[in-house]
Amino acid sequence: METRFLSIHDPEIPRALDRDGVVFLSDVLDPHTVEEARDRLDKYESDVLPTIPRSNYDLQDDGKLHQYRDVERFDEWFHDLVHRPTITDAVRRAVDWEPRLFYLEVFPKPPGAAGADPHQDLYTAPVEPPQFLHLWIPLVDVGPHNGGIFFYPGTHRLGIAPHIERAGKPPTVDPQVLERLASYRIQVACPAGSAALFGGDMIHYSERNTSDRSRPALVIGFRGVHTVINDEVDIVTSLVARLYREEIGLTRCRPDDDFYQLGGEDAARDRILDRLALDYGVTVAPEDHREFASPEALANLVVGRRDDRLRQTSR
Repeated sequence: METRFLSIHDPEIPRALDRDGVVFLSDVLDPHTVEEARDRLDKYESDVLPTIPRSNYDLQDDGKLHQYRDVERFDEWFHDLVHRPTITDAVRRAVDWEPRLFYLEVFPKPPGAAGADPHQDLYTAPVEPPQFLHLWIPLVDVGPHNGGIFFYPGTHRLGIAPHIERAGKPPTVDPQVLERLASYRIQVACPAGSAALFGGDMIHYSERNTSDRSRPALVIGFRGVHTVINDEVDIVTSLVARLYREEIGLTRCRPDDDFYQLGGEDAARDRILDRLALDYGVTVAPEDHREFASPEALANLVVGRRDDRLRQTSR
């Protein structure tokens, strides 16, 4: 595949996206906006993150910041940025469905930060129908030295690949599938302010940042206006199932699996309940967990109590 950067106004974008599943865009953000975005992210991390729910950001194993999401909800400048007509109109022209903003997430990628294993976003965040785009915008020049991103152009036509669920880690595309697709893989050096526009069915991954500087990038998610996503209980059920897998050391956990029958112990239970209290502001006693021991039952309990609390505080 010959890689070239298109202008954000180039009429070739829809054809390139349909053909390859990913298209690279030049000068999506001008240098002044890139610099201001970096400055505002520094302030966001120091002033805003400590004040918002823990469910809005993730930490690495070493305690460093891994990613934070829904930034546009808590910062007016970023809200205006993701709604700029130059961005929304470009996305609208690229697809044959009407897009709406899904989220803005940020990957600060500090020095030494691990990469993201190969995956498809429609596997980890399914929407129906599968109308899902990401606009990945690096805020510094990105290449092999600082956690470059890899794509597998053409894999968007192959459907959702088999993914392997792993205890304590996000799912990843089956390595045997990746071996067969090795000839598809490309890595493109992306200047600050450029972008990669790609669909949720595109296999992609990034490498570790081996440089001595952070490699921040914005990821703007778009989905079709008529798409359906999982409701809040489904989302919390997925989170609880992941916590069960991590704490018990499992590769798979179903929504109706009982924590104690899976081998869960009191110390692991306490860590899970502490995490839910931190994320959702809901306290679940150990005796209640005995009664609501599956991911689905516990999620219904947490969401129900959270909603009751919100109704009471809004009176």
